[in-house]
Amino acid sequence: MPRKFDDAKKKEWLELYDGGKSEKWIANRAKCDVRTVKNAINEARLKRDVAVARIELVKDALHNHQDGLLEEIDRIKTSLVVPERDFTVLSWNRGNNSILDDAGEQIKLENDEDSTMRRLVKEHLRRDKVWRVLTQWKKARTNHLVAKLALQRKTVTLLEEKTSHKVIDGDGPSPFVCSYTAGALVYKAAIDVAFAAPVERAQKDIIKKMEAAITVNTHNGDVVFGSGSILAVAPGSEQATRQHLLDALKNLGKSAEAKAVVETYQALEQITTKARHVVEDIRLLGLVPGQCEICRRLGM
Repeated sequence: MPRKFDDAKKKEWLELYDGGKSEKWIANRAKCDVRTVKNAINEARLKRDVAVARIELVKDALHNHQDGLLEEIDRIKTSLVVPERDFTVLSWNRGNNSILDDAGEQIKLENDEDSTMRRLVKEHLRRDKVWRVLTQWKKARTNHLVAKLALQRKTVTLLEEKTSHKVIDGDGPSPFVCSYTAGALVYKAAIDVAFAAPVERAQKDIIKKMEAAITVNTHNGDVVFGSGSILAVAPGSEQATRQHLLDALKNLGKSAEAKAVVETYQALEQITTKARHVVEDIRLLGLVPGQCEICRRLGM
């Protein structure tokens, strides 16, 4: 009956064979049949090849896993932006999320936190400061959007108070103020005025440009901006309505709402820069440190 040899002995014979020893030499040394040595070497080689293949598969899996984690880090970094200064939270036209609709008050934020990859990144960076900084960034962004929303609503309120006309988004019984032209224009100009606050001359220049650009068309009863964008329809009171629009702009630019937009914008700029640096530090490592459930399944 052929003698049985354990895996350690078979591995030893494979190493001797790979080192240049013949199957006959190994059989003589082990005092067994050469066929036994040959079968043992083949078996050991097969097990070694399977183990090497498994290692390569695990290596590829880990590489792909890290690529996915780094892509998620890139997505986080890409999301860390400051909205344009004149960005509006709500639409100036009636419809979904409209400034003209009392129900349109929800601030919609992109949310990737429920994605599988974001969850895995959090497992890897469980105690990293990046999450504290990102929380601060989200709070600052929300504060800024809330300030923008308040300024939009203040714009509509002031336009209606100053002109005594209804702000609407389409044709209607005159007189009226157009939300998507007058509202958007006064809102943006007020933001420019608020940001120029440290320089009084700059504020005055903005107002002068608006005064020059807003004119009246007494033939049609319109108040227009530039080459003909209709801001308001007020037959018989065009000049008064023009002045009221300018008064609304001056008041809005100095309002607490406009100042809040500037302050929250500046705060968001600061935390955005900080957050991007923290995320970039992780990205520069070339891998996401730590461990997650995927890593554990792969034996890491």
